[in-house]
Amino acid sequence: MLEGDLKFSSAEVNLVLHATEDGGKVLQSIQDVLLIPLERFSISPSEGHYKNKILMLRALLSSQEAGELAFCIMSLLNSSDREHLSSSLSEYSDEKGNLYLRLDKQRILQGKVSLSETDAIKVRFRPIKRYRPSGNLESYRGLLSSTE
Repeated sequence: MLEGDLKFSSAEVNLVLHATEDGGKVLQSIQDVLLIPLERFSISPSEGHYKNKILMLRALLSSQEAGELAFCIMSLLNSSDREHLSSSLSEYSDEKGNLYLRLDKQRILQGKVSLSETDAIKVRFRPIKRYRPSGNLESYRGLLSSTE
């Protein structure tokens, strides 16, 4: 499914659900758009900055699921987000080669995928350890171009 030798060891998906949001609708949209099964999410109740109730959701995905999610996200991004990501990949990864994406939660509810800095679904892709983590950026660029 993925081009070249790009493989992930795992992926982690995190998001915050506010009391004003319909959690069932958000999770169903994530399942429909990103193909992450609902049962993969663990839920932890927490408290927001102003003592409001929030839910912290987290899903850990296997190597194969991470690869499928990466391909899904890249293929659904619009051309402007894809260009931005490709030209700014170093801002979306760290020294260990992890790839960090923030997806717009409201757009997912509309059945679309786009990058966002606010109210985001955070996804961290962990690459399979390599001798040269810097090679991951080129592999990520290859993934972007293979989904066009």
